[in-house]
Amino acid sequence: MLIVDGVKYKLWTPKDEEKEFHPLVKEHYKEIFGEDSLYFDTKHVLKTVSGIGSIPDAYVINLSRAELYVVEIELASHPVYDHIVKQLTKFINGIENLDTRNQIIDMLYDEIDSDIVLRATVQKAIGSTDIYRFVSKLLSKPPRIVIIVDKKTPEIEEACRVLKYQTDIMEFETFVREDAPNVHAHLFEPLFGIERIEMKVKEEKGKRVPEHYKDWQSLYAWVEDNVKDVEKALESSIISINPSEVTKAIHGRYLCFYKGKPSTKSIFAAFLLTKKALKVRIRTDPNTFKDPQRLTGDKVYKGWFFKQGEEREFKIRSREQIPYAMELIKQSYDISGEI
Repeated sequence: MLIVDGVKYKLWTPKDEEKEFHPLVKEHYKEIFGEDSLYFDTKHVLKTVSGIGSIPDAYVINLSRAELYVVEIELASHPVYDHIVKQLTKFINGIENLDTRNQIIDMLYDEIDSDIVLRATVQKAIGSTDIYRFVSKLLSKPPRIVIIVDKKTPEIEEACRVLKYQTDIMEFETFVREDAPNVHAHLFEPLFGIERIEMKVKEEKGKRVPEHYKDWQSLYAWVEDNVKDVEKALESSIISINPSEVTKAIHGRYLCFYKGKPSTKSIFAAFLLTKKALKVRIRTDPNTFKDPQRLTGDKVYKGWFFKQGEEREFKIRSREQIPYAMELIKQSYDISGEI
């Protein structure tokens, strides 16, 4: 049950993937992928070397990030391996073939070039008339796989770990108004506001990345109890800044905090766990930032989390440090969405 201003909405599950679920995703693709994204649901069969074909549900180009997404839209009620993993494995095998990549480049280019308005939009965004070169560069690196499901389940998450391309699983829920079934409300975490936050882990030859680096939950289970205690206390203090406005989300190995809806402008703090301490990244305005205790030192990071202002980091190991840590975090909160 979802209640908005006293009006009740009930969870609705689409039964027909093609006729009911696909159109909803397409209708809201700009909210999902960003205002400067382009959505192509052209059916193009990708062939593997063995001739087995696969047709993605859609391709999305994010112009500002110059990034290509391959979209698979599925109902959670479908068999996971048959409808998701098999499809995407076929796709990955197909796109690794040079001829297939060239076919996709030609298809996307033709779609853009055949629409005068779309062509002008892309040319303006990329600052060039050479759209074919732009699309070719998109396909020069592995695309990002996005699986959109009506309900995210542990089975889907586990099954998709076998995929070797970067994969995001998005839950897209739909609610219908009790007294007006044609009025919908959708609940999902937009992809465009959350840039993939990946800090590179150096691997020595012959060595694998430790299992505890897999995700936030694995790291949290690995750290010392004192770090867990500090993390919980600081997280609670951050939420208390404004419980109705502060939101949080886990992205891979990191926990991020936002001033309102998640975006690269609203993020104001990010947690990074180490064995003996909690690292905190914040955004600062060099003209106004105050750190009399010099907890952040002199180092300015290159902007993994914050694309504006200066990204700084500090460590805390005890609850006694939390009041001062909150003074620094509050400064980042105050300027989020600005500069």
